[in-house]
Amino acid sequence: MITSIRPGSSVPDTSGANAPDPAVGPATPSAPRTLPTNPLSLGKNDFLKLLVAQLKHQDPMNPMDGKDMAAQLAQFSSVEQLQELNTKFDAQGKAEAAIAASIAALTADQKTANENLVSLIEGQAAMATVGKTGVTDGNQLFIDRSLSGTVLIDAGTNHGAGIVTATGANGETSTAALSNVVAGQQAFDTKDLTFVPPLKAGKYTYGASVATDGGTFQSVKTYTTGRITGMRYEKGNPILIIGDSLSLPMSKLTQIRS
Repeated sequence: MITSIRPGSSVPDTSGANAPDPAVGPATPSAPRTLPTNPLSLGKNDFLKLLVAQLKHQDPMNPMDGKDMAAQLAQFSSVEQLQELNTKFDAQGKAEAAIAASIAALTADQKTANENLVSLIEGQAAMATVGKTGVTDGNQLFIDRSLSGTVLIDAGTNHGAGIVTATGANGETSTAALSNVVAGQQAFDTKDLTFVPPLKAGKYTYGASVATDGGTFQSVKTYTTGRITGMRYEKGNPILIIGDSLSLPMSKLTQIRS
């Protein structure tokens, strides 16, 4: 392509040191434009000041049209109503939060009061059992200083002769015959039984067997019994002391015998 040059014009120098440097790399994009922001919002007072200033500085020969005036007054009224609504909503929210906090505190107080009341009732009921005989599932036998203790069994449907075997802490055993065992649950006082060798005061484990119709002996269910000698509290719960050595919650008792 041939470029024409007008007479008298200078020819640009495209060679040598005067030649312009070529562009290197991609063009740098311009920074994005940010619009100024005003964190302050106009309230109803500011809106009213603007409206008064507009009326004050309007052209007397060309006053504000009545429709425009009515529209701006309507906007002013809307702004005022919205602000009043926001104020009421804020007050209502605070009131609801206060009510919710009061309900939560009342619920916690009622729960604590109920727990204290239950603990008091359980403690009084536990104290009333002291001196009586407590029964729970197990096979422990407590013999007091008078050599009295309770053997409590459930023979089921078996009845007739039976045998009870007591084992001491050192592994020694004593046996006694049971006569006239009836079906179901039945208690025997160790003072009325003849153990060989004789039992001494202390703690034993025991088992019992009752003869079936065929004459063979069959093991039957046993219970741990003992006189309730005291009570203590553990984490607010009453704990009964049976036979001076067995501790258990009152809820574990299956019977209380006089």
